[in-house]
Amino acid sequence: MKTLATRRLRVRIPSGSKVHCISHKDDPDGLSSAALVRCATNCSFGLTGYEDLERVLAEAPRGLDWLILGDLGLSEKTELIDSLPAIARHVLYLDHHLLSAESKRALRRARVIVRHSLDNCTSVLAWDVFRDRLPEGAVNLAAYGAVTDPPVSGRLTRQVMLKTSWNLDAYEGHLLALALSSRACTTALRETTVRELAQLKLPHQIVPVRRLADQQATSMLRIQRQLFDRAEVRRRIAIARGGRLSLGTTAELLLGVPNVVASLVYHTTRTPAHARISVRSTDECDRHLGRLLSTLSRRVGGEGGGHKIAAGAMVPTKRLQEFLRLFVKEVGQ
Repeated sequence: MKTLATRRLRVRIPSGSKVHCISHKDDPDGLSSAALVRCATNCSFGLTGYEDLERVLAEAPRGLDWLILGDLGLSEKTELIDSLPAIARHVLYLDHHLLSAESKRALRRARVIVRHSLDNCTSVLAWDVFRDRLPEGAVNLAAYGAVTDPPVSGRLTRQVMLKTSWNLDAYEGHLLALALSSRACTTALRETTVRELAQLKLPHQIVPVRRLADQQATSMLRIQRQLFDRAEVRRRIAIARGGRLSLGTTAELLLGVPNVVASLVYHTTRTPAHARISVRSTDECDRHLGRLLSTLSRRVGGEGGGHKIAAGAMVPTKRLQEFLRLFVKEVGQ
């Protein structure tokens, strides 16, 4: 497995190659990653949540020259990794989530080219890999991911931020994040947004995106007050069922409950047998949430992972309360 965290990785994709990209659908980092790959390669693409990855991968075109996966957290998904060589001659994996030793071995067996870093978000990595094929303004797409994902201090992230306008990209990135957090943001709109971003259109210039963002901003404080009213606090952890916003955004709002160090939001998936979980923490929490959720979710028959202060999991609904007890015990000490 070729794993590069700090050295420059150059991927040469000949003109006319059949390229398909699959990226995370729920945040600016995932959409910007897909847009950067599309801008560089004119690829087809698909968007997915973590829980739908297997289905979206099964629906991907076959006979590909290149399959490019972005921001999808493949740790602990060894069977899925083993299936990748049957889809494309070459597979490139761009990501910033934790990778277990077992997953690294699986990626090596599958001969996947890996560009991985815990210090730079995926859109920054995508920009770096393809920067020789990208127009000058494409660096702003990387900045949208950098300003909205959990804060990191990588060299490439600093380079991206120095090359762009902090105020403008903070505005554009957070406007995009607000729109994506709305349940009214359909798959079709997300795909349209990727196409528009790949043409270097600014998020505020995409009319449905700006309209959704304005609606979300207007309702945020009201939703936060309602969320605070129904939250349960256990040992400095605020817990609530998800509602009108995306789970990640809801967990961020819930972290504003006074005197808590972590928040947890849950909701059932389209398949009621499973529940999705999103967690956030402040610097007062001394646990790495990504590692913790990976461990606890496996203990109850699920899967999870993420970053130090932001992570997610999917667990069997019948064992959700058991998971909550384990999380409170570990984090609330």
